[in-house]
Amino acid sequence: MVPIESYVRVNGVQYAQGKSAPLLADMYLPKDSGPHPAIVFIHGGGWTGGSRTGWSKLIAPFAEHGYVGMAIDYDLSPGVRFPVALEECKESIRWLRAHASEYRVDPNRIAVAGGSAGGELAALVALTNGDPRYESGTFKNFSSSVKAAILYSADLDLTKFSETDDAILPYLGGSCSAQHDLCLEASPQFHLGGKLPPIFVGQGNADEDVPYSQFTSFVAAYKKANGNITPFTAEGGPHAYAAEPQWFQANADAALSFLRKNL
Repeated sequence: MVPIESYVRVNGVQYAQGKSAPLLADMYLPKDSGPHPAIVFIHGGGWTGGSRTGWSKLIAPFAEHGYVGMAIDYDLSPGVRFPVALEECKESIRWLRAHASEYRVDPNRIAVAGGSAGGELAALVALTNGDPRYESGTFKNFSSSVKAAILYSADLDLTKFSETDDAILPYLGGSCSAQHDLCLEASPQFHLGGKLPPIFVGQGNADEDVPYSQFTSFVAAYKKANGNITPFTAEGGPHAYAAEPQWFQANADAALSFLRKNL
């Protein structure tokens, strides 16, 4: 346990057993007694790469403002296909609720956050609150529902990507046309029915990896469905805008303001 300013970080806590190895999380714990609201952070990497450790810079502002952070790993494609990663992300939230007293977490104030492919997973976690189809693994007597979601440069509509996209093919086990129903199921854009949780969604309008049009379409559809959505556009920002110095503080401030209102 290494002190880092106003919080401590505990690395490599096992929250579940994956398909081939333990699934680990890094915990960012404010030093005061709490209980604290919490955010589960889901990394990007096209569902085939990335690591929980890549989130440290983005988690720090939340931990410094009294939020417990839980940065998780999950099984990657092509070793697994959708919806395994989603099920594991939901399992991490049930685990956090089961260990709320140990980590000084308020179990009624849990949010989810993610970037890029992790943003797709975070959005689906929030938009499938109470959906029994994705409940797998342990701690079944605890809820995997979240109160809010934060999305950075998220993949929101998989139907808009190339038929030969080298991330979607292993994630779905085929192209979107070949796996049409699964592609819709894996796209947050097509989960906008029922009671919608508050969502903060940010993206740079110079993103070359995820079309900015996905962001604008999702925001418009969310508003049309009477959802509470807070959009943040990084003018001239690239795919990784949230970690870039030019937009980092403004993005963090906007996300924290959103959480103060909704978590």
